[in-house]
Amino acid sequence: MKAKIMFVNLFLVFAGIVNLSSCTTVPDPTFGTLTITVYNSITDEIIAGEQIFLATSLSNLRQGIYLKNAWTNEKGVVYFGELAPGYYFFDAENWEDYGASNIYAGVDYSVHLYVNSQAKSAK
Repeated sequence: MKAKIMFVNLFLVFAGIVNLSSCTTVPDPTFGTLTITVYNSITDEIIAGEQIFLATSLSNLRQGIYLKNAWTNEKGVVYFGELAPGYYFFDAENWEDYGASNIYAGVDYSVHLYVNSQAKSAK
């Protein structure tokens, strides 16, 4: 009788472990993510509170046709979340400089944007 109870308890514990491990969320492998940290290349300081624009082409970026926009946090970081694979171009609202990144499925990208040419007017 003790052997049966022990077997049942062991089975329930094992089933619980298997069940709990299946509850973890796995990032969608059909998308990649993009995190950008913005720096002033002259002073080497981070740039907090800067609006960053994301576009699917350089032409769209220059024309103001943006896919997404977000603001950098206190650490100069902005996160654009899940993006379909492809090239993305980005720039900062008060700077003339821009960058680009190729996003692949299932990969989290972290890039730096070093800016040094202030824009004559906000975009």
